[in-house]
Amino acid sequence: MAAQDLTSIDHIIDIARGATAPDPVDQEHRQTRRIPYDGTVALVQITPDGGKSIPTVVRCRNVSAGGMCIHSRYMLHIGYEGAILMMRSNGEAVIIGAKIVHCKYIGDMLHESGVEFIPSSVNFMMDDFCDEQGNMPRLEQPRAA
Repeated sequence: MAAQDLTSIDHIIDIARGATAPDPVDQEHRQTRRIPYDGTVALVQITPDGGKSIPTVVRCRNVSAGGMCIHSRYMLHIGYEGAILMMRSNGEAVIIGAKIVHCKYIGDMLHESGVEFIPSSVNFMMDDFCDEQGNMPRLEQPRAA
């Protein structure tokens, strides 16, 4: 187990024992287990006029059956919908409907956003994730822990 994991576990134990008061970020409000996912995904949002934004590549921090946490260099607007392109462990690309449910500035020019998986209200295709030259984004597979 990595040293950082031991520190996190010790912190959780201290909170559970009442030795440390939890910070707001320590309080668990989720019903599903989060799985670390240190890789990149692509995001396309539905614009206010009903079009599709240009694809952007963002870092995914963790994922669950209901959504994911991503880090980006820009603020995402709560309530906006779109689609996420991510890679399965076998390298297959998949598109998942997404809705931004929270976004906060976490420092060092990074924003953390919560993305809820939803049925897509718009038909997204692989071509929606291509850049102006028709190239698909290069997505990093999750790094081993």
